[in-house]
Amino acid sequence: MRQQITLINYLSIPLCAALFAVATTAARAADWYQWGGPNRDFQVQASGLADKWPENGPPKVWSRPLAGGYSGVAVVGDTLYTMTREGEKDVVLALGTKDGKTKWKYKYDAPVGEPYNLEFGKGPHATPLVLDGRVYTIGFTTKMHCLDAATGKMIWSHDLIKDFGGKQQQFGYAASPLFYDGKILMLVGGDKHGVMAFDPKTGATAWAGPPLDISYASPKIINVDGQDQLIVMSSTEVMGLNPKNGEKLWANPCQNRYKNNATDPIWGSDNLLWVSTQLDGGTRALRLKQKDGKTTVEQAWFNDKVKVFHWNALRIGNHVYASIGGQTTRFAAIDMKDGEIEWREGGFHKALPIYADGKVIMVDEEGQLALAKVSPSEFKLLSKVQLTEKVSWTAPTLVDGVLYLRDQNQLMALNVKKSG
Repeated sequence: MRQQITLINYLSIPLCAALFAVATTAARAADWYQWGGPNRDFQVQASGLADKWPENGPPKVWSRPLAGGYSGVAVVGDTLYTMTREGEKDVVLALGTKDGKTKWKYKYDAPVGEPYNLEFGKGPHATPLVLDGRVYTIGFTTKMHCLDAATGKMIWSHDLIKDFGGKQQQFGYAASPLFYDGKILMLVGGDKHGVMAFDPKTGATAWAGPPLDISYASPKIINVDGQDQLIVMSSTEVMGLNPKNGEKLWANPCQNRYKNNATDPIWGSDNLLWVSTQLDGGTRALRLKQKDGKTTVEQAWFNDKVKVFHWNALRIGNHVYASIGGQTTRFAAIDMKDGEIEWREGGFHKALPIYADGKVIMVDEEGQLALAKVSPSEFKLLSKVQLTEKVSWTAPTLVDGVLYLRDQNQLMALNVKKSG
């Protein structure tokens, strides 16, 4: 680990944004309408957030009971969307952002048994995608639905396993839907298809890519020297696909002993792709270059001490901030140029961070909520409070100065704006 140096000013540098191809929707720029926020990077444009919270935490707007699952919270306008579980049914919920009251609830049968591993529950894991008045969801057992965002009425549905021979994953399906080029892209896997694209209005198959293995991380679009690529984690590789037909452009090994990659890759304007996995894995940066339709892949560095698994990471400027480790983790800053660890901060286990208004807000597995400023040289804790319960494995959502948190038993909304 590099020796710390003192830095007076803390960074408030926006992410070197990837060039995402996203939908033209009625959603506002501040809305958190998909997994990871507007750009799938867990960052949102915001201002006027508090620099410190009261001792007992930010003022609570509302809270309500919520059953199991790790599905994230999507917010568009005055409505919040998430998924949960009731008995042998998956549940899609639409709630009012001002009071948390149910606007509508959609349930469907989703029995779970062998050969699923239920050590970590029955999900759901994926986060809804909300676009053009429709909500797209995917459950633990690969049942996919398109619902009317205002009423919850089903528009169309698919079972990715029964309808398309998709892969039945050991810990349940986890990848969140992605919109690109007028289509909904889904990881399917199995012996017949890899990625499939669906018409958003009808659910008709737009195209089906060749077979490939899939894992738990969500896909994302990056742009490599003018060429859009769909980045997908399989159980043993990270790969770039053609997002218009699913064909493989390149692949690079990324494997742990369990063959269950669950961390989203991170892209920057320096053409470096952050790729991480757990335990006996580590993190590597791949330098991608594209010319005449062909991509070259070069490993810029590898660090086996930087292990990130099923929680998210942030790239701010030339550094990535994430919990690293195995049985015990510490929040750390990693230089994207060479993979060196700048600092480690204890007291936060498997933290899930977001970035807004020059500050990091994060909740860890134990249910601790923290506010901090980070720079390549220093971690400055501003506030810390115990608010949720173990296990908290859902990243926070921030819209209009309201922070949405969930654990396995409750969902709450907190006012994180400056007072007065």
